[in-house]
Amino acid sequence: MGRWKHVKWTEAGQLTALLGWPVSDQDREEPESFFDRLRADSRDNEATMFLGQALPRFAVVRWAAHLVRDLSPPDPPAADAEALKSAFLWLQDPSDHRRRAAFEAASTADDWSPQRLCALAVFFSGGSLAPENLEPVLAPKEAAGKFAAGAVLSAAARSPNWQQALDAACQLGDAFASGAESDLR
Repeated sequence: MGRWKHVKWTEAGQLTALLGWPVSDQDREEPESFFDRLRADSRDNEATMFLGQALPRFAVVRWAAHLVRDLSPPDPPAADAEALKSAFLWLQDPSDHRRRAAFEAASTADDWSPQRLCALAVFFSGGSLAPENLEPVLAPKEAAGKFAAGAVLSAAARSPNWQQALDAACQLGDAFASGAESDLR
């Protein structure tokens, strides 16, 4: 077993397939080895997307929420702040009610804000996408990770030092995958 103790995937190709990436000779590697190669090749955007699929859904939302909070300016627009707050409330109580509240908060936030994408990661993390009175419709399994990674990339792009922000994102994601983030709240 590799260093990513909180990752259920055994081969990188399982994750790259979810991302729609082409088949490669490295697909049979352990996910953390593939991730390390992306980092060594200065492909931190791809490493971030890879982490979005590697981490379990709860952990990926937690990762994104902490990074968006840490990388955001101190006074984001109120609707964006509410979207991020809804993600943290869901992390405290991952109920369906809070998951749906995150969707409502996301609907009023700026279309491309990292906070909105983070709230959408919550909504797509599990449960039905349909209204409660209709037959359940499940989200694609890669959706929460794509929204979470998108939130991280968007927050990094808006930060004063994009590369430093991506490096912090990759380090924190690696810690979440390894189980070394247990003190983070």
